[in-house]
Amino acid sequence: MWQELARILALLISNYQKLQELNKEKHGVLVLVKMQELEKLIFREEDIIKEINQAEKQRQQLLQKMADSGVKVRPDMEMHQVWEQCPNAQQKELLYKLHKMLAQLVKDVQEANANNEILITSALEAINAKLNQLGGSMVEPTYGSRGQEQVIHRKNFNLEA
Repeated sequence: MWQELARILALLISNYQKLQELNKEKHGVLVLVKMQELEKLIFREEDIIKEINQAEKQRQQLLQKMADSGVKVRPDMEMHQVWEQCPNAQQKELLYKLHKMLAQLVKDVQEANANNEILITSALEAINAKLNQLGGSMVEPTYGSRGQEQVIHRKNFNLEA
C-alpha cells in the first residue's frame, strides 16, 4: 500500500508540473492579451485539474483502505503524519521527498495563479476602458446625489446613416 501511495503522489507531482508549465504559457498569453489562445489554455487546464482531482480521490480512497486494514491513519491527519506510519525506512524517505516536492509545487502553482489573476483583472480593465472609449462613455468629475459616479454616454455612431 505504501508503494501505491508513492505512485499516487508521483502522479500528483506530474500533474502539478503540467499545471505549472501551463501557467507559464498562460502568463505569456495574458501579457500579450491573446484571448483565443487563452481559451485553448483554459480547456487544457480544465483537463489537468480533472486529472488532479482523480488522483486526489485515489489518494483518499487508499488512505481509507489503509485505515481499514489497521494502519493508524485518519482523514484529518496531515500527510507527514501519514508517511511517518510507514514501517520501511526507504519508503518513508521516498514518501517524505515526494510530499515535500508536491507541497512546493502546489505553493508555486498557487503563486502563479495569483499572478495570472492580477493580469486577468488588468486585461479586463483595459478591455472595459477601450469599450467605454469606443462607446463614448465617460465618468464625470462630479458625484451623483447618492455619492455614486456620474457616467455619461455620448452617441458615437449615427444609426440613421
